Amino acid sequence: MKFKRSHQFLCDAPSAVALAGVMFMLLFYLLSNSALLLTEGASLVRLPEGGSGMPKGFSHSTVVAMDHQARLYFRNQQIELPELEKQLGQLAKQAGKSGLLLVLKADKSVSYEKITRLADAAQAVGVRQTWLAARPRLFE
Repeated sequence: MKFKRSHQFLCDAPSAVALAGVMFMLLFYLLSNSALLLTEGASLVRLPEGGSGMPKGFSHSTVVAMDHQARLYFRNQQIELPELEKQLGQLAKQAGKSGLLLVLKADKSVSYEKITRLADAAQAVGVRQTWLAARPRLFE
């Protein structure tokens, strides 16, 4: 049995322009929050959870990333250890008395031996301190 409708909607289906706008906003949100956006062509570095301590007293710092296969990335390019030592040595000379802080973003599956090998090499060329980057804990 069919009932006759007495109610009419004020507007039709959403227009294509409004729907496209919402879809582009969603796409922008997903791309801007994607961890893969920052590691184009490289494997994702999964940082371990850690505290929220911050280094103090450094005016110069640089970041080196190490993926799960212990490949090194410096300034968004893959680099070998001897070349990285040269680059860090130059940066340490430019830093002067305040010293250079090296922030190491190492994947949580990388062995401790490989991390210490990099930290020792960095200290040998003049890096004053090496900090391991960590994800902040949830609800901290």
